[in-house]
Amino acid sequence: MTILVATCVVVCCTLWLMIYGYLIWSHARLPLLQRQVAKLPPLPQPWPTLSVIIPACNEAEHLETALRSLLAQDYPALELIVVNDRSTDATGAILDALARQDARVRAVHIDALPAGWLGKVHAQHQGVQRASGDWLLFSDADVHFSPAALRQAITYVQHQHVDHLALLPGMLLQSFWLDVCVRAFAQLFLLFTRAAEVNQPHSRRYIGVGAFNLVRAAAWQRTPGFEWLRLEPGDDMGLGLMLQRAGAVSHFAIATEDLSVPWYPSVGAMFRGLEKNLFGPGAQYQWWRLLLQVAGLWLLLGAPLLALWYGVSHFAWLYLVAASCVFVLQLIFAWVCTYERRSESIRLLLFPLGLLVITLMMLRAGYKCLRNGGIEWRGTHYPLAQLRQGQRVKF
Repeated sequence: MTILVATCVVVCCTLWLMIYGYLIWSHARLPLLQRQVAKLPPLPQPWPTLSVIIPACNEAEHLETALRSLLAQDYPALELIVVNDRSTDATGAILDALARQDARVRAVHIDALPAGWLGKVHAQHQGVQRASGDWLLFSDADVHFSPAALRQAITYVQHQHVDHLALLPGMLLQSFWLDVCVRAFAQLFLLFTRAAEVNQPHSRRYIGVGAFNLVRAAAWQRTPGFEWLRLEPGDDMGLGLMLQRAGAVSHFAIATEDLSVPWYPSVGAMFRGLEKNLFGPGAQYQWWRLLLQVAGLWLLLGAPLLALWYGVSHFAWLYLVAASCVFVLQLIFAWVCTYERRSESIRLLLFPLGLLVITLMMLRAGYKCLRNGGIEWRGTHYPLAQLRQGQRVKF
């Protein structure tokens, strides 16, 4: 093995140790919403008013059950503003029927998308203009809530004196390999956002989760609003960035027992669904950045296996020790970082394989964006030049 290759292998194995160490530290520091709230005293009455803003584009499959989970909340001061964004299925009819049944539901119908706006961002913009609550919750049309989810979230933010709370939901996944890929994506999210550092005092990190972004209305008024994010596909993270720039205090917590979402039905659907997200934040819509990132990740993925092979075939103890340390820490990571059933640790154990699939998703997203001169999202084409100009989230 040449000196250059040997150095790369040792460096990559060291990076793996740092990555697994950081992920273990991150999972240990991230609060679980239910456990945190259980330690807090009840809030004094009355409860602050809460406006839930949900954009919905062709969401007939999940919309009714998701909204009924919100209407079943034990929260006393609630309004739901649901924005039907140019749907061509039964979304509008379902929404109107629920609005007739419950006065807390306000239906907003959008028939046309203005130039220079992403559809979801424009729908959120329309929703927030109609909101009257002391708190604003930005969520999605397929998120299901436990009966006490909103009460717990408001209790947390009031006691912690924060302006923004992002919650990570549980994922309803239909296959083993989809679970592996989604968990790998979640670990990348924790790494690139440095999510475990968000809750530290005076932190400059920012966070956002599309399923649950709870924002104090007074803090929102200090931001430029969704007009600043009108061409940002990563609008959830963009919201966190915008609040951080406005001086808001953000927190991030795990709420897999209180929130659930059927994110993607299959690995193929995940490939298609992430086309709009994977080329922008990391590569900034530049092909050479994308290739460098993928090449670096492939080198990282291959290094422990190369070290193991070389160590066994040449009786080189340094490489055997390096590979063994990586694999042992990988086992520890898979065991201690499982929030649900321990039997699911095997999914985290396959994190490197899931990461390999994510790199293929990155390549596909970049190729399709460059080939088409932009992204296709919900039936609308967004030109590459506009996306570069409107990009806010950059890792």
